Amino acid sequence: MREPITIVGAGPAGITAAIVLRRHGIPVRVYEKFPDAGYRLNGDFQGFENWSSEQDITDLLKEIGIIPNFLLVPYHCGTVYAPGMKPVTVTSGRPIFYLVKRGAVPGSLDFGLRAQAEALGVEFVFNHRVDNFDRMSIVGTGPSGADAVAIGMTFETSWDDTAIVAFNDDLAHGGYAYLLVHGGRGTMASVLYGEGMAEREAFGRMVDFFQRELCLEIRNERRFSGFASFFLRDSQVVRKCLYVGESAGFQDCLWGFGMRYAMLSGYLAASSILKGVSYDRLWKKALRPMLETSLVNRYLIELFGAVGYRYLARRFDSGDPCVFLRRHYNYSLGKHLLLPFAKRALRGRFQLREVMSS
Repeated sequence: MREPITIVGAGPAGITAAIVLRRHGIPVRVYEKFPDAGYRLNGDFQGFENWSSEQDITDLLKEIGIIPNFLLVPYHCGTVYAPGMKPVTVTSGRPIFYLVKRGAVPGSLDFGLRAQAEALGVEFVFNHRVDNFDRMSIVGTGPSGADAVAIGMTFETSWDDTAIVAFNDDLAHGGYAYLLVHGGRGTMASVLYGEGMAEREAFGRMVDFFQRELCLEIRNERRFSGFASFFLRDSQVVRKCLYVGESAGFQDCLWGFGMRYAMLSGYLAASSILKGVSYDRLWKKALRPMLETSLVNRYLIELFGAVGYRYLARRFDSGDPCVFLRRHYNYSLGKHLLLPFAKRALRGRFQLREVMSS
């Protein structure tokens, strides 16, 4: 009997890889150091971005063999706050993002992926840490540091479904604050970047801001926190290990959206094993241009600050935000020429010790 492929980490990237391998008859064993998939998360809402590719998220999931047995709600509109401007309502002809729930709770992405994997015969070993790799493995153990921090809360509310983002350094240094409401439950969070991250102060200002601007009703709140790191190795194959998701640095450096990249990288790692092709070649073709562009986008937004926030809000207001974002999330000659400057400027800020070579 064939020895199972080892997958370390029961996040979206690792479980996606497990599902793809099992669909092709390969035995898989997933090791997770926590008691469950999504254990560190709190049932909070997150956005599955739908603008970086012309391929809709639902089509991507179908292509890679994932059944949407979890909350996946399209949001076509929202409100954007920027410094010195009135709030802007944005609307798109296609979903700007899909709302998902995270955590080890029914209806969540993590719960649904685990159920799919187990139905296919994937073996999970929880509360088990793997440090030594003596055979082919896929590693999706999450971020390795805290280049960005998210601090927020989940709550109950009578508010209608809504999506709001606020670009304001007083609420989220270098990042943004957001509010998502669906079905009488809400999530708000402040996402802070780099130096000067004062999480508690930002959290308090964010709550005051949303309650002042919206008269938001909040009941039974529960706080949560998380973090992300940004880096990109030139190779994601280290000895016998294929790195996926945030453990590979596959994370949007501008705003921290990473679920699309994570699940796609899990699919690519599994495909490289099934087809006997280079994993590095696969991810560099599918992901590297967007990852490099996101580094440039982070550099530009920090360079221009509040002026950049107002520019984004005006562009969102003047046309379809998905069209605008897709253009700026993908490769262009101008972004390519700016890449060396972005690397140099951010090297001391983010974990760019092993950053992509030109």
